[in-house]
Amino acid sequence: MADFFEDDNLGSLLGDDDDLLKLLESVQDQQDKGQDIVIPGASDDEGSPDSSVKMPGSSEDAYQKILSDLNLDDLAATVSDQPAAAARSMDDYDKSIYGYPQLDEIEKGLKRGLNVSLYDSAELTFRQMREIRIGLEQRLDVSFYTSKYYKDVQMREIRLGLMQGLDVSSYARLIYSMPDMQRIHLDLLRKKYAQNPESIDITITDLETEATICTVDGGMEAYLKLKKSFPDNFERKKLEVLLNLYGLTTGLITEDKEFDPRTIKPGEDILIASGEPSVMGEDGWYEYLVEDEGSAPHMGEDGSIDYMAQRTYSYVQPGQAVAIYHPATSGKVGKNVFGMELPATSGKNLPRLSLDKIRILDDGVTYVSKKEGLASIKNGMLSIVEQLEFKEDVGYGTNVSFEGDIYVRGSVLESAILKAGGDIIIDGSVEAAILKAGGDVVIRRGINADGKGELEAGGNVVAAFFENANVVAEGNVEADYILNSNIFCKKQVMTHGKRSLICGGRIVAGEGIQTAIMGGEFGTRTDAEVGSVNTMHENFSKLRKRRKELEDEMEKVRDGMNQVLRKVGALNGRTNPIYLKLQDVLEQQKKEYAALQEVQDKMDDVIHKESNLYIVVTDTAYKNTRMTINGSSWLLDKDIERSKFFARGRSVSFEEL
Repeated sequence: MADFFEDDNLGSLLGDDDDLLKLLESVQDQQDKGQDIVIPGASDDEGSPDSSVKMPGSSEDAYQKILSDLNLDDLAATVSDQPAAAARSMDDYDKSIYGYPQLDEIEKGLKRGLNVSLYDSAELTFRQMREIRIGLEQRLDVSFYTSKYYKDVQMREIRLGLMQGLDVSSYARLIYSMPDMQRIHLDLLRKKYAQNPESIDITITDLETEATICTVDGGMEAYLKLKKSFPDNFERKKLEVLLNLYGLTTGLITEDKEFDPRTIKPGEDILIASGEPSVMGEDGWYEYLVEDEGSAPHMGEDGSIDYMAQRTYSYVQPGQAVAIYHPATSGKVGKNVFGMELPATSGKNLPRLSLDKIRILDDGVTYVSKKEGLASIKNGMLSIVEQLEFKEDVGYGTNVSFEGDIYVRGSVLESAILKAGGDIIIDGSVEAAILKAGGDVVIRRGINADGKGELEAGGNVVAAFFENANVVAEGNVEADYILNSNIFCKKQVMTHGKRSLICGGRIVAGEGIQTAIMGGEFGTRTDAEVGSVNTMHENFSKLRKRRKELEDEMEKVRDGMNQVLRKVGALNGRTNPIYLKLQDVLEQQKKEYAALQEVQDKMDDVIHKESNLYIVVTDTAYKNTRMTINGSSWLLDKDIERSKFFARGRSVSFEEL
């Protein structure tokens, strides 16, 4: 392999330009398929021709392998770093070799003091020359696209990417066709736009016309300002060409055939192009024709709760409409003046309602009741259920299971069992009974279970008070006060009103606890727990360490690429096989880095959510109360007033409200 790199001219090794292009295509194709790289004319250490160069497994191994095979000190530059432009004149150019358009581009460069040696080759068309000249005028790194093998439209894609501050190295490669370049270019532009739309805006001045073009609002509008009037022969088509040269392709004022650029006055800001904003589609939604009810009691302005607040229902007859569906609407993709599509999402349709007590009419959107019953909408869900009602107390030994709602006008006594597919509403009090509901449980006069009985709810649990109760809820748990009870809920535990108190027992909440008083002035042991044990931080530290290692590896690969460019030169260096291999290694590293970043972002979200978990005590947290947040605990050794408790590292801290 070393013999291959001793030849200082890739062209002489491969014979002609077509062979070079075939090699580049072969290398890319084999790398895409994960094959060994076969380089025609290369020799292995034993002198066998057409040997394979196998890319090592990791990016670091690839970097070390390539550098060990490459003797950079002996690698002669086919094109050295470009010197400053020598003082030349048009008399130095043979008119029989260059066409008039080519000579015109060279003359423009000489007049503006540009290094025309970067493009004065007769092998370049005048359009290729123009792309390099404009890049030099805009102080861009034209070495990315000075190769004669690029078509002028490919050069333009690379130049526009440089103007927009993009990393064009990902597509400034001969193995990419014009459509591929354009696709990658627009993908990069979309990613930059997503981070900050205004970051893709440009302000440039065309030196030939002295016209300044400025885009705003993420390329949604473009303005033109002249220092001097356009010449008399500068017609609408010429302005369109000028705008296209700087990437403006959509919503141009030149589309108006009546527009005459010669009427633009110097010093005026003219809206020269307008993008088309995207329109987001709206999600489908149900319009319910029944009352929206809530089983939870309402809180008054003084902080007290009206536990006797009555729930509302709509009584429906067979054939009565209960809901109308409004379908989702389609979105409309927009475009900015650069031709970049602005995403628009169509609205999402909701699934059909599937209740055995309703049916849909032929119009596909109207739902009607199939039977007589009580209809209500709660938490966005429609229900038509029969209600089981007890007009008096539910006595000892009663065992009832019902798929709908259970309404008890009296109280529920010891040893009674009530199971409901919907809600359980009790106007009176509850003793040591068993209550299980698929929805909410409301006990208007509270519960004293004497440490016995069970209460489980698929939704919220609300009571005037809890004493010696065992409660499990998927939603919130609310009361005036909680005494010597074991409460477990996925959301929040809250006490309200003048007697807002949690004293004794164990309170576990997934999202937070709020009360006025926690514990008792005589040291009653009370345990309050929020969140879960935090195991994220250790993994987060490991991820950050790997990212740092990967950054160092990527820097080494970039150094190797720069060494190739210094030895081989800017023009041919970017098509050198070694450079291309290093570039592919770098691309794999970038993908791993992006994947690590995605994982870190998810961790950040979880850590941020957990960092917002609190236990809030608006009056006093008494001594002998244990505060546990995300696995960190603190048994209070003193009374603390009006404070918010939170996890900090592996301990619990607090701050005054």
